Order: sequence, then structure tokens, then C-alpha cells
Amino acid sequence: MRLHRLAPLAAAATVALALLSPRTASSQTAEEKAAARSLAQQGAEALQKKDYAEAIDLLGRAEAIIHAPPHLLLIGRGQVGLGKLVAARESFLKIIREELPASAPAAFKRAQEDARTELAAIEPRIGSLRIVLTGPGAADPSKVTVKLDEQGVTSALIGVHRPIDPGKHVVTATAAGRSPVTQEVSLGDGEKKEVSLEVEAPTAGAASPDGSGQTDVGSGPTGPEKPQGTSPLKYVGIAGMGLGGAGIIAGTIFTVMFVSKSGDADAAFKACPKPCPTDQQANITALDEAAASRGTGAIVGFAAGAALAGAGVALFLIGGKQDKPAGASVVPYVAPNGAGLVGRF
Repeated sequence: MRLHRLAPLAAAATVALALLSPRTASSQTAEEKAAARSLAQQGAEALQKKDYAEAIDLLGRAEAIIHAPPHLLLIGRGQVGLGKLVAARESFLKIIREELPASAPAAFKRAQEDARTELAAIEPRIGSLRIVLTGPGAADPSKVTVKLDEQGVTSALIGVHRPIDPGKHVVTATAAGRSPVTQEVSLGDGEKKEVSLEVEAPTAGAASPDGSGQTDVGSGPTGPEKPQGTSPLKYVGIAGMGLGGAGIIAGTIFTVMFVSKSGDADAAFKACPKPCPTDQQANITALDEAAASRGTGAIVGFAAGAALAGAGVALFLIGGKQDKPAGASVVPYVAPNGAGLVGRF
């Protein structure tokens, strides 16, 4: 890779896209186009200096203003420099899967060819890791929080192999009310490993390890029953917790569907001859869009489920109080930018 040519390439790519896609470029002001060109040049220079994190940030900003395959190519190279091969693979695949018109600039077509070459170079280096839970706590994974390098791992990825960058990683599993169980694992280029974590059963009545405050309702001693004065909010709270659980289950199902569709898209792409026929390209695009749709469904399901479950617990607890003033009310809400409770006391 001739790094001294990266800055001119990035700048030329930004200009070429403005000429290629007038409908996209028309939404950008002259100042924004100039800023994108400057950011691309700065990012290429940072990549040449091996300041990979700075390069990715600058080129990502340029790409956010004006899309150009060479931006993504340089971002992928920066990710390779940081050892983030899984992220780089996705950057290169995005370039390769883009359908360019016959009139596309040479810089765009060259970026696709370079992406194919560089993807082929890193794919054998990507490792594979399977996280397995054992012990009494594995019977109820919903009460166990699993993290890989401090990032939460969805339950859909427990027990199956997933792509992972080579190097050292830390896997942690925490059952409700128990101390975390941690294990380190190191993977070489292309290495495939399994990590097994033995977790204890969650303690009765302990808050969930993710900090949501949900408790094991019904375990432990209870106070004397009060036959009169039970607030309707308790029943609303129970219904909210049920709906929240349904949302989380839906999010999990969508996550599994997302992983499946993504795998289908990858398999279809690898099976497609070069050059790839138009009908097969359309099928790959459809699979990618289906995967993205299911990913969105997973996010919505988890967000709405967590909000409703949290609101349900709050309503259940509030409804148990006998000294609240008459006319008090609490209503949960879910909005695109958040969720919570609205109350009048």
C-alpha cells in the first residue's frame, strides 16, 4: 500500500462522488463538501502516520457528509491497523456489495477491487470464539449477564461460535446476587476456541446483574396480607412486567433472525461468481436489507421490553403502598427517544 498517495485518493473520491450522484450531492452545501474533502485528506494523512484511531474518526466524519467507497476502504485499513479485523471485514464487505453504475469514477471501482484483495488477506486471520455457561446458573440465562471485553453479549450468541479479533480477550459472567466469574482467552490468527464459565444459581430476591432493579418476586418471607385497600396500580404493574417480558423475548427472536439472515447474505455473496450476475446481486441486497430490518426489530423489542418491565416493577411497588393520596396515578410511556413514567401525586 503506497501511503503517500492516500490523501489525494481520499480527496479525489469525495469530488468524484459529488459529480457522480447529483441528487445526493445537491443536499450538501459547498462548505460541507469542502469540509468532507478536508476531513478525508486529514484522515489519509493520519493513516499514513499510523494514527489509526484518528484516521478512522476523521474519515468516518467525511463519510457521514458524503458517501464514497474510498472513504470506507481507508477506514477498513485503519481498523486493520488497530487489530479490529471483524470491523474491517464489514467495512470491506460494504464496499464490495455496493452496486456501482458503469459511469462510476475509476477511484470507486479501484476501491472495490482493493477491498476484495484486502478482505481475502484478513479473513483467514479472523478467529472464532464460543462462550458456554455451565453450572446451576446456566439453567436461567436471563438472570446471567455475560460480557466480552466489557461489552454485553446477547443471549442469542451464547453457546455458538462468533467471529472475533485475534488477541487477548476477557469474558465475564455474573449471576444475580453472585460475584462475577471471569476468564481470559488469547486467540492467534484464525484460531478457534471455546470458553466455559461455571455460574452459581442466582440468589433469591437479588436484583438482576444488569442493574435493572428487577427482583425475584415471591421468594423469601412476605408480610401479612391486607384484604382491603389494594391499589389497581399493582395489577397494572403486573401486566407491565408481563408485556416487558414479551418484548424482551421478541427482541431475542429478532436477534436470532438477524444473525441467520446475515449468515445467509455472507453465504450468498461468497457463492456468487465474479462478476456477480444482477439477479444474484439483487438477492444479496435483499438479504442484507432483511437482516437490517430484523436488527432494528431486536433493538426495538429489547428497548420497549426493558422500559415496560421497569415501569411494571415501579407500578407494582407503588401500588403496594397504602398511604398514597387519593387520585395518585403513574403511567408508563415508550417513545422513539426513550421511555419512563409520568405520574401525578
